[in-house]
Amino acid sequence: MSVVVRPAADADAAAIAGIHVRGWRAAYRGLVPDAALAALSAERRERGWRDRIAASRAPSVTLVGELDGIVAGFCSVIAPTRDDGAPPWTAEVAALYVEPLRWRGGVGGTLLECALRDLADDGWRRVTLWVLERNDAAVAFYRRFGFEPDGAGKEDAALAAREVRMVRAL
Repeated sequence: MSVVVRPAADADAAAIAGIHVRGWRAAYRGLVPDAALAALSAERRERGWRDRIAASRAPSVTLVGELDGIVAGFCSVIAPTRDDGAPPWTAEVAALYVEPLRWRGGVGGTLLECALRDLADDGWRRVTLWVLERNDAAVAFYRRFGFEPDGAGKEDAALAAREVRMVRAL
């Protein structure tokens, strides 16, 4: 089954929000407090995604990956990065989530490859992302695409978890 990647549209906001919430609940169970996962709301996320999609201007964009015409994942990129002190040619993968039932099916990898290619084509030379330090599956996934921790980290008090930054050249 081939993944079709395209820019997100307003009509995708509900699907993106649902994937975002289900992805968090599946990936972060045991890594963040259960109360934080239970408090997630697809409805609130949908409003946020509608706003983000409406405000998107290249190179900051959200891509969706479809399987058989159904959104199965998304990748949101911000350029330049939100990280203080980063070189001006640094972009950021802000979010990459796949419907949990579709994990390990190539959707996430295809989305990430497309996002990285688009950033490189637009002249960005470096990309960062933040990942929960104890999320071994995500860290291993990003390493397969050339990302490595750069030593930066931050505590997320709301999640009672530490995030680490990973980077790669484009």
